Amino acid sequence: MPLDPMILDSILGTFKNMVEDCKQKEISGEDFDAMVACYHRMEELGQSTDDMNVFNGSMMQENIYGKFSDHYSRALGAYARQASASSGDNGYDDRALLKQSINALKDAVKRLEDNYKEMLRMASSEYNEAQSEKGLDYVGRTQKKTFDVAGGFDSVKKQMEKSSKEAKKKTPNMFDSSVEIEVLSNPESLIKPILKVIELGEQPGMTFPTFLRMQIETGIDKAMEGTGVMRDGLVYGLEFAEAIPANPYYIEVARKKIEAFDKLAAGNRFKIPDLKELNYLHDDIDREFEPIIRKWDGIKRIWESMMWDLFDWSLSYCHFAPKIEPWSFAPNPIEATIFDQNVTPGIFKEREKQLQKYFGMSFMDIFKHQTFEFEVKMSYFGFSQEITEFLIEEVYPHCRPFNHLPSEIIKKRGMFNAFMRSPGDLELNPDLHIPNHKLRDFYNIKFGESYYESKYPIAEKNADALAKPWNWETFKYKS
Repeated sequence: MPLDPMILDSILGTFKNMVEDCKQKEISGEDFDAMVACYHRMEELGQSTDDMNVFNGSMMQENIYGKFSDHYSRALGAYARQASASSGDNGYDDRALLKQSINALKDAVKRLEDNYKEMLRMASSEYNEAQSEKGLDYVGRTQKKTFDVAGGFDSVKKQMEKSSKEAKKKTPNMFDSSVEIEVLSNPESLIKPILKVIELGEQPGMTFPTFLRMQIETGIDKAMEGTGVMRDGLVYGLEFAEAIPANPYYIEVARKKIEAFDKLAAGNRFKIPDLKELNYLHDDIDREFEPIIRKWDGIKRIWESMMWDLFDWSLSYCHFAPKIEPWSFAPNPIEATIFDQNVTPGIFKEREKQLQKYFGMSFMDIFKHQTFEFEVKMSYFGFSQEITEFLIEEVYPHCRPFNHLPSEIIKKRGMFNAFMRSPGDLELNPDLHIPNHKLRDFYNIKFGESYYESKYPIAEKNADALAKPWNWETFKYKS
């Protein structure tokens, strides 16, 4: 959903007026086009989210305010020079153009400061708790009948408020994101170069042409583009990818983008990369890795589904299956288990054909592939090594249409489940808490000691997972 039009219009109103002013003056050229592109990007970001924090964070990250003001000043300068050349200086008002340019920059600074304050306000616990309550009240008004089966909306609301209050005792900052805003979105580094440009323009005796020339000669026009802030964002992206990578290529993409930034900066006398050239290089990197990442995701998506097919199909034969999820939720649990017993092998074989057709892999190739190794070594893979090897050896050979699992294998399969081993089971990977702990460590390094614990629950090691941790070296099917 987009931002509320009233809010978005109030933010973009000044910039829209500047664009319209340029159109009325029939200003054109590269800087005018770039200025319009910045405005369209503002509109695009406003339509892409209804979260003011996300909108402001994106605006600051891309430094759109600074870029707009920079191109606006240049467009006006070009217009003034053209007017001067065509009319022998008739109508040329150097002081007015200089003042207009400086005022535009001052307005950009004010908007950066105001938006930062607004971001902090909207990230506060008070604001988010109030919004949560408003949202809950809205649901209560519009979906009243839904809550009747649970004792009415007022009863449900009291239960939710009680639950939230108890959760807040453990995680007091659960509704507060101001620390992240302060660390990641403080506009000070964007404002400093803009203030230097304003200071330059307000020097005694400054003329508009000299003002534009000195920006270029000193390099502060490039500094005002906010490329330094952009590098900070790239570094944060790399650090986050290294902490909990979705796949190794995201790390490589993030690293290459920083390398491209540094290489361009090193070749510039002001140590600031040309933003257009940098964007082209970053686009090249994205295009280079997009097919690799899509292939990675496609392979993983298929084999994950296949492993779940084997897991659920074998479990559906156990005598207790109708009493556990997902079958216990069905109107007729026994009928649901029988349906899965009959249908799942056909679905599984179709996935197997897709894996072969699109990626040239057989079922057994899955366990030699880097996607599987990565998921296991990162503790993302949900199944234990014991159940995985059992599914490969005992279940897979029987999972074909019109075939059923032999009784001796059904008996073995049941012994993996908590229903037969309560408390505990041999199905789950006992190390599934590790990715959450890595995220916790990253957050606490970035935002302060114990900050993560103050916002989010910590995933504890599952005491009911009785399986041994994965040992990739002893896994039979890795090669």
